[in-house]
Amino acid sequence: MGKTLQKKKGFSLPHVYAVILILMLLVAIMTYVVPAGSYVRVDNAVDPDSFTYAEQTPVGFLGFFTAIHQGVVESSSIIGAVLLISGCIQIIQYTGAFSAGIQTLIRKANGKGLAMVILFFTLFTGLGVIGYLDALYPFYPIIISLFITLGYDKMVGTAIILLSTAVGFTCGMVNPYTTGVAQTLVGLPMYSGIGFRAVGLVIFYVIALFFLTRYCIKIKKDPKNSVMGENYLQEQTAPMEFEEGLQFTAGRIVIILTFLVTIVISVVGSLLWKWGLPEITAIYFPVTILAVIISRTNVSQACVEFGKGMAGVVAPTMVIGLSRAVSVILTEGNITDTIIHAMADVLDGKSPVITLLVVYVFVTAFNFFVGSGSGKAVVLMPILQPMGQVLGINQQVMVLAYQYGDGFTNTFWPTSALLALSLCDMDYGHWFKFAWKIYVCLIAAGFALVVVANQIGYGPF
Repeated sequence: MGKTLQKKKGFSLPHVYAVILILMLLVAIMTYVVPAGSYVRVDNAVDPDSFTYAEQTPVGFLGFFTAIHQGVVESSSIIGAVLLISGCIQIIQYTGAFSAGIQTLIRKANGKGLAMVILFFTLFTGLGVIGYLDALYPFYPIIISLFITLGYDKMVGTAIILLSTAVGFTCGMVNPYTTGVAQTLVGLPMYSGIGFRAVGLVIFYVIALFFLTRYCIKIKKDPKNSVMGENYLQEQTAPMEFEEGLQFTAGRIVIILTFLVTIVISVVGSLLWKWGLPEITAIYFPVTILAVIISRTNVSQACVEFGKGMAGVVAPTMVIGLSRAVSVILTEGNITDTIIHAMADVLDGKSPVITLLVVYVFVTAFNFFVGSGSGKAVVLMPILQPMGQVLGINQQVMVLAYQYGDGFTNTFWPTSALLALSLCDMDYGHWFKFAWKIYVCLIAAGFALVVVANQIGYGPF
């Protein structure tokens, strides 16, 4: 009798909720160990000489669980945007516009899958450059489904989204959330020094695209090279099924064109008119209503589809609130400023290069706990500013070190990447296996550019 062969299961992390709860528990324990302390803040600016230790405020049993509710409440704007836009997208999907358009695109891209990879990677990189991130969450299932339909594994679509985001957001050319806030806090003209950051964009873009296209070529040549398993074509399922055989009629073309115009308007609005998520979310409703009218969809059915769209992302959006709960516990325990103060003591008297390395590593590590780029800038830059002055490092270089330290790991550390991964239906274990070498190269390139910037006297402009 032959032996029954059993497929060996690879390592995978627990459910995303469990992972974040574990992180919350670790941070809660830290509130009992790390001394509490705080800086004096005036108009959101931190006085670097004002740090004082305070009475310990550890997070207790009830506080641990109320942090979950508070995290959800504080993240309600993002959660609401994802839910509402997803509902709108589901209605447009019901009209058949996406399915017909995707099928037409696939026919046009026959044998040109790699060109599609490069096209969408470049597009998402451009959106990352202007800091346009949260409003893209509802589109993740579309991208994943598209590249699964083109014959790639689920990792390709995930990598297109996350790597392009890392590259575009981190370069900081016109990123209002990190570069803009950080430069304003230290008295630099907003977006000054954009030329050097453009060089960084090119370097990061080339590194990430090289790894991505190499992976695409490898799995097309031999499916065994896929991190998802050699049988990924049979085992994976697209989060959005595109109905086949639909004609790309004039009405559907109008719906798609209006939908694309809506995206462009939302990007322009965020740049020129300072739109936030409420405005960006709002403009998806008119195109949805237009789609219902053009497709002659029954109003009651449209409402049902709207509910389906929201229901499909309820579980992933809860990751936003849970992730925020980590920051809530840090704040409630009053240990955030203590961690920053310890960094300032370590840097005292060190050389510029060592200082930049420590700053870079610290911001990168601190991003594990606090994902908000603008939030970290408000806390850290008033401390990094005088530190740079004492050590002869100009403020433009300090902003660059902060920008690069903050950006890359937004799509790598589990505390900030798990939301995007859950929307892509990707577990963190597979993502880590695929991405860690790429992020090591990107982070190393970022620090090399910071050192070069210091050596050539980049800034302050």
